Amino acid sequence: MGSLWHPLVYPSRLDFPSEISSEDIQTFIESREREHPGKLEDEFAARALGLGIESGIILDVGTRVGLIALKIVWQNENLVAMGLDTAGPLVERARATATAWELNERAVFQVGDPRNMRFKGGYFDLVVSDCSLHRFDDVVGVLREVGRVLKPKGAILIRDYRRPNRLKMIGKIQQHTELLGDAMRSQVEQAIQSAYTSDEIRQAVAEAGLAGVRVDDSNPDYIVIERRGETDPGSWVTTREQYR
Repeated sequence: MGSLWHPLVYPSRLDFPSEISSEDIQTFIESREREHPGKLEDEFAARALGLGIESGIILDVGTRVGLIALKIVWQNENLVAMGLDTAGPLVERARATATAWELNERAVFQVGDPRNMRFKGGYFDLVVSDCSLHRFDDVVGVLREVGRVLKPKGAILIRDYRRPNRLKMIGKIQQHTELLGDAMRSQVEQAIQSAYTSDEIRQAVAEAGLAGVRVDDSNPDYIVIERRGETDPGSWVTTREQYR
């Protein structure tokens, strides 16, 4: 759909709430026990592991409870992960899960702002983010930071909900609610209404200057930003010494 018709067909994007309540956090955590979220996470982790990075450091932007980062490093012992999230309670839960999985030496989680990450440039071998991009109003700023902290030959995998058109909005909210549980309805509604459209994502990628990425909008529910990478021969040696 061309940009001329975009405002007429798609409802305006709503800002995602900046704060998350303890009740919403608990509801989100409980929703992870359902089959659908686990399947989505497993598919995402497998796709990330197939992007050409065999060793090095992963950055999970908007990590929430850390399951994506943990599932990736669980399957490849030559990877370590840094998970970043704006919500302290979610980061605490991610740390607890890393300890329970005995991965706390290879998966570190911290509170931080993805629009202004306190990492040096060209540091990470792989940057991932699953269903968190909609939480940030300045999507260009987040993607620009992703490009800054990523190594020149690093890989990218970002997946998020896509905002449906006006006719499909209610149906999509109901569809995702059925998969995640009725208790998640308000969070699903917020996520869908604050998600970006394909046109908006493509424009943001261009403005952020992300080179070599592919925007995949073939799935009616999700948009994927993807770039294959190459393993840095020196990265794992340095990383191993840092995390010993």
